[in-house]
This record gives sequence, C-alpha cells and structure tokens, in this order.
Amino acid sequence: MNKIFCMILCFPVVVSSWAYAQNRETTPKPGYGYALFTPGATLGDGAAATLTLGAGAEGLIRGGFGAGADVSYLFYPAGGFNEGFGLFSPGVIYQLNPARKTVPFVTGGYSLAFRDGTLNLIHYGGGFNHWFNNHYGLRFEVRDHMQIRSAEYHLLQFRAAFLFR
Repeated sequence: MNKIFCMILCFPVVVSSWAYAQNRETTPKPGYGYALFTPGATLGDGAAATLTLGAGAEGLIRGGFGAGADVSYLFYPAGGFNEGFGLFSPGVIYQLNPARKTVPFVTGGYSLAFRDGTLNLIHYGGGFNHWFNNHYGLRFEVRDHMQIRSAEYHLLQFRAAFLFR
C-alpha cells in the first residue's frame, strides 16, 4: 500500500517534467549545415518575385561570433528556372545565447552574383535558429542583398532552412 501511495504522489512530478514548457538549455552548436528554400523579391525599378534554392554551413569561432558561407541559385518563377543566377555568400554571424534551443542571430557579409558575368553585393539580415535536438532544427531569416554603388536595388529574401549536424 505504501508503494502505491508513493507512486501516486510521484506521478504528477514525473509527468510535469515531460511537459516542461520552458526553453531548455542545449549544448552549443559549434558547426552545422543547412539546406535552404527562399521566396523573395527584387526591389528597385520594378518588383519581381524570386525563389532561391541552396545550401551552406556555419561555425562558431568564439562565444556567439562565427563565420559561414552558402551557395544558392536564384531564379524568377515567371521566367522559369533557366532565367536565374548563382549567389555565393560568405559572411559573419553573431548569435545571442548560442546554448539555447531558439537562437536569435544577426549576419552580414559579401555576396557574389554570377552567371555570364559577376556582380558584387553586400548582404545583411537576421533571424533565429530553432533546434529540436542536438542534430536537427529550422532556421528563419530575412536577408537583403544590395549593390554597394547602387543602393536602390535590393534582393530581399525570406529564408527558411533545415539545419543539421
């Protein structure tokens, strides 16, 4: 009888630990890769919808500071997949609280647009990574690419990515 009584008293404590609603700490993610799908738009003399597919990797160097790069293909759905260009985007990142499950960040760097020729761009943005466990997560980010000499033209992206390590 005492064992049953003790189990009945302990049951709510055990069940409540399973339903813990707080954002638990996880181990920091020193390096990870991602595969991205990005709807967006070009802004300037006229707006046009874009889609981007690509992949990249990032790594933390010290504290929340890190570096990364991604390679992607940006195209205009109205013109078809053949009417696009490549983007190579190395940059730096700063993550706030990298040991949390949900990690806000800011990023910026250089982007090289290429197809028949090349175009130099800079990019900046921010968002958050959400880790489901130490191996998989999702990333949501808003990133803007713009020409250094012509700031009225922008490639605005709403990036969604699958994180893995």
